[in-house]
Amino acid sequence: MTFLRLLSAAARQNMTYNCYQSVAWHNQEQDSYDKAIRFLGSNDEEMSYDNNPYIRAVVDGCALKKGYEKTVLEINTPKVEQVPFVDIMFNDFGGSTQKFGFEVGPVCYIG
Repeated sequence: MTFLRLLSAAARQNMTYNCYQSVAWHNQEQDSYDKAIRFLGSNDEEMSYDNNPYIRAVVDGCALKKGYEKTVLEINTPKVEQVPFVDIMFNDFGGSTQKFGFEVGPVCYIG
């Protein structure tokens, strides 16, 4: 991993959040990012909407909190030591009607 990072100018990783009445990134109803997912990078840096401009929602179907949807988050960063992320903190769960699942994509190091 260290060798790949040394040879790379940027890195990218996706995470897909499958939801049922649960927010992953933006809460459109409250126009807020208070429930946004948080990531722990390989460099022990916590990353989310409020402190990392390299994370964006490619698709944010969970923002409406209605039915079965998905949100795809992409970390596309010049700080190659941030990926792969090693932990994920979900913030909108526990309701009796809420469900979620997630898929973590591979890291792509870019020369």
